[in-house]
Amino acid sequence: MKRLIASIVSICFVLVACLSFPEIAQAKSCTLRIIGWEGYMDPSFAKPFEQKYGCKVIPTYAGSSDEMYAKIKASKGKTYDLVTASGDLTKRLYDANLVEAIDLSLVPNYKDLFPIFQQPTYNTFDGQAYGVSIAWGPDFLIYDKSIVKSEPKSWDVLYQPEYQGKVSLPDYPIFNADVALWKGSSKIYDISKDQLATEIKPDLFRLRPQVRKFWNSQGELAQLFLNKEIALAWGWPVAIEELKRANFPVGATIPQEGTTGWSDSWMLLKGSPNKEIAHAWMNYMLTGAAQKPMTEVTGYWAVSQQVLPLLTAEQRRDSHLEDIENYYSQIHFWETVPNYDDWVALWNEFRGQ
Repeated sequence: MKRLIASIVSICFVLVACLSFPEIAQAKSCTLRIIGWEGYMDPSFAKPFEQKYGCKVIPTYAGSSDEMYAKIKASKGKTYDLVTASGDLTKRLYDANLVEAIDLSLVPNYKDLFPIFQQPTYNTFDGQAYGVSIAWGPDFLIYDKSIVKSEPKSWDVLYQPEYQGKVSLPDYPIFNADVALWKGSSKIYDISKDQLATEIKPDLFRLRPQVRKFWNSQGELAQLFLNKEIALAWGWPVAIEELKRANFPVGATIPQEGTTGWSDSWMLLKGSPNKEIAHAWMNYMLTGAAQKPMTEVTGYWAVSQQVLPLLTAEQRRDSHLEDIENYYSQIHFWETVPNYDDWVALWNEFRGQ
């Protein structure tokens, strides 16, 4: 009898412990697997979510949309729950039947998105939302101010002889669109195979001697600057923020030709067994408490109006949140390229020179 009572007491203590610390008990079995860009699953805002929901966020970082697409397709929905998809990837995933519609009733903070991020064309298909916006921003010309003494006014600076072997570019065929933009094209994501050969290839290939290295991550790009291997690069705000934290003399600008950019979305992968917690994450990431540290870590720009009371007037101005629709309209955001195989073929030829 004593043993039976002792066993019952023991079981009761275990039950009380589980009820008292449900998040710890849940965390053993609950995981949220996300593949995406650097900075979007940073511990500074992921940990509060994990503590609240008792679910571990497991990030897999990728250096390009192509890498994400390949890994998602190979996994057949068994490896990841969510992806941070840019505009050049969203429709590819939809067309390949790799994502499913978002249940917006489970994302109540969706209503607080700035209007331009509510059901935008790049993540809305057949009238349904297949994505929830995360952040956005332009592609910058980044430079070492100790070498490049004045702010470049044109992307032509990448071609200047004094910077031969001192430039870094992304290992990413979407860069072909930037060359088209510099040449004044109005349809930079709709370039035929013939146009790639006759209009883009000559100017693209002139860049090859300038390239010290093609980067695959923003950490790698920042390190190239820190090692003084490069003076100029095409890159993203997260590298700029990393260099600022290292007290590096970094400069960043958008030259007179304009620039490309990205507007990213959480997308739910078909076959995910964690749909409920995935929706909870998307909803959480639209709160000011998540948007603010996310922008601080990455340098990317917010999409949710909930962040506005947490920012200074200077921060709102620097992120163009007070003139968001006007500024947003000036960036040539990535789109799905219809003949992407031709773009890849040209890029591989360029890389192999």
